Amino acid sequence: MADFRERRAAWLTVAAALTLSACGGISSGTGESTRTAIRDAAAELPPRYTYLLTSTCGERALIGTYEIVVDQDRAVSGKPADADTNTYVTEFPTIRALLDAALNADAKAGIEFEADAAGLPARLSIDPEPDALDDEECYRFTAITPVTGVPGKPSPG
Repeated sequence: MADFRERRAAWLTVAAALTLSACGGISSGTGESTRTAIRDAAAELPPRYTYLLTSTCGERALIGTYEIVVDQDRAVSGKPADADTNTYVTEFPTIRALLDAALNADAKAGIEFEADAAGLPARLSIDPEPDALDDEECYRFTAITPVTGVPGKPSPG
């Protein structure tokens, strides 16, 4: 019986390790490897893009899913993407601004970061005070799409 339990425990350990390694691009902590992963993903961002930002934790106004347009590292527009999203938000972050917040976080902060298969930012969590409640920031970045021309203006032709 013990032999079965040992084999089962070993198999579960291997399965968990393979699952986590398949996630690739996940970095945690405030170490240099996490900071390097964040910088590398920031370098992949186009100068003009649209994206969906889903913010899910912390006590702040920016909770929900938003469609945001970015031009040269400045959010030029944003709006709620669904009915459950706070409609009172008037200022929207760029992905780079959120990545910079993680890079500039205190050494004691808890940082989790994940890039997608293309190297673009996919997920970011910042916990500035690990012992405090409700100060976390949790973001998911999806539908990052380069924009040609000037966002909000029709292309000539």
